[in-house]
Amino acid sequence: MASPSSLFSLRPWPIGDKKPKNLGEFIARVNAEQGGFRNMTEAKLREEITAQENGRVEADDMSDLEDEDEDEEVDADKSKKVVAAREEFLKNIEIAHQSAMLGLDFLSLLSSKNKLDTEESRKAAENSISAALRDRVGIATLGATKVNESNITEARRQDDIAVATGWRLMGVNNMVDSVVAAAEKLEKEMELEAKYWADILAVSENGWAVCALPQEPHTLGVRYGFSESAPEFRNSSIAPLRRNDDGTVRLDLGRVGGGSQRVRVTLKRKDTIVDQSPLPGRTLDDAPLQDRVLEARNTVFHQELWYEINREARTLFSSDVYSDSSSITWKQDAQTQLIFTLEDLAEPDNTHENISDTQCSCTAYYVYMQFLLFQGHRQNYHRRTTMAQHPPNRVPMHPPYTILRAVVANSEYFRECKAMADFLEDLVFTLRRAGISTASSKSAAQPLFPALLQGSLARRNAKMELNFINYLVGRLESAFELVITPEARIFARGRAVIIPYVGMHFGISLTPFNVQNGGGENSSNDTTTSISKEKEQRGPQNPLERSYPPSDPIREPYPNAREAIYYVRQATIRAVAQKLVDEASVQLGRTDVDWCELVRGPTVTDRDDREAHINIAEDLDGQLVLSLDVQWQDGKNTASRRWTWKADRDNAGGESINDVLIKMMTGHWQR
Repeated sequence: MASPSSLFSLRPWPIGDKKPKNLGEFIARVNAEQGGFRNMTEAKLREEITAQENGRVEADDMSDLEDEDEDEEVDADKSKKVVAAREEFLKNIEIAHQSAMLGLDFLSLLSSKNKLDTEESRKAAENSISAALRDRVGIATLGATKVNESNITEARRQDDIAVATGWRLMGVNNMVDSVVAAAEKLEKEMELEAKYWADILAVSENGWAVCALPQEPHTLGVRYGFSESAPEFRNSSIAPLRRNDDGTVRLDLGRVGGGSQRVRVTLKRKDTIVDQSPLPGRTLDDAPLQDRVLEARNTVFHQELWYEINREARTLFSSDVYSDSSSITWKQDAQTQLIFTLEDLAEPDNTHENISDTQCSCTAYYVYMQFLLFQGHRQNYHRRTTMAQHPPNRVPMHPPYTILRAVVANSEYFRECKAMADFLEDLVFTLRRAGISTASSKSAAQPLFPALLQGSLARRNAKMELNFINYLVGRLESAFELVITPEARIFARGRAVIIPYVGMHFGISLTPFNVQNGGGENSSNDTTTSISKEKEQRGPQNPLERSYPPSDPIREPYPNAREAIYYVRQATIRAVAQKLVDEASVQLGRTDVDWCELVRGPTVTDRDDREAHINIAEDLDGQLVLSLDVQWQDGKNTASRRWTWKADRDNAGGESINDVLIKMMTGHWQR
């Protein structure tokens, strides 16, 4: 090994001792011995002590000596190997040292020949030459020259500077062009962004909800649907507001698509269109953004309306409502159909050109259906915000809205009420034509107020408004009054029924109905109270209460106008019979004139077995005819004669039915 005073800086790696460096290494060495810590027990220690006492210690000592000899031999071999490795290492170090000294002598000798920058550098090179080399070859005996001269001249250097300057100028020009182009692009982008945001602000100022898309937070969207609509439409009623290349806003309408649709109502009679709801014009693609958003809202609203009436149509087979993939048909009668379709506004609309007699009923149905769907949305909101929430494990039910039910019920209501009003009007003309001047009729639609709004209009809230609208939609009522004689009066009330079935109720009473009667249990009590008060306050008794009373107007109403008209007709016949009997008894001063129920119907009789049968029926032309069929005994034969009175508004002359009856009773009439 080199001495510490040696100039050579390389040193061999230090050899560490064989002692354990930490506790872990010490424990590992102990465990490597026989037994280790874990196998050392108290019994084993006692056994070793006993063995030493019995003389086995000498044998153990001999084995220990043999082990020590073997260890010494191993240590000797290791020492030889270590010495050989040390000598080889020192030899390599010496070779490296000699190579470094030869390189230093070469560089120093070369530097002493060539001119260096300073004299101090030259002297340092001469001093670094070894003494043996200086004595053998001397100083400055080794030189070096360039093989090729450099081709870099002053002219070339100037040319390179000019080229570099040109490249810099070109780079500056390109940079300026890039900045100008970027400025122009930025200005154009600012114009496009200003145009885009102007449309966005116009949409927001019109009340539309502009928000970030749930799946694309970096993209703006507009909610054009209804928060209380069906889940199929509520979750897809948001459209991204993407910018076109010209700065305009493009609506990506997913479910709605690019088309506009409307529900259309068509009335056909004998396979000919007699009425049809109109279709609005299609919104152009370049229309203002708020108009396009409104068109998308209207389209998704009508798509939901079409979806809901299709759901409801499946439950109305009993009302002659049928549906297929393209239309819903309600057969009002054998010749009349009301058809609902979903029309695309992009297709040409030429169907309405053939309509000659427009009744506008289809337009009313069209508006009415939209109102009912909107009312359903309000009910959903009220139910969601005020009623108890469903348990987490229970799926809320969404029953179909009562849209088609209301259309069918209201159509039947107006048709049935018109039939009743027309019948009463014809009946009054017929009775007056027959000389019953006291006959009159009145009919009026009654806008009934629910009990919760009576006297509490100052406490209006959303629930009251909903109940009031539902009441008006589902409880259309019309009141009718027929006066035959001052004593015989008939009161009828027609009401549309939507739930649980679609139909009509005609309640008929011989006393006036309570004006504020609204149906149900409370209305039944009000009606009973009203009838009781009427009985207490009225004068002469209505003769129909004894001769032909109607069914209970609350518990057993008449199911349609035909049944109600039948009762009114039969009750009128009996009231007329009673009137004729009373007047004939007074005029003739006889008490034998009376009327009774025969097989043919109500008949006026006297002591001479004369019979006058009274009937009200329709002729072949559909006109009401009041007939008086008289029979009497002419010797052994039975003679008869018939008088009729029609609802002829042009000719009001002729004999009255009372005059004919008096002539029959006295036997003076013209044959």
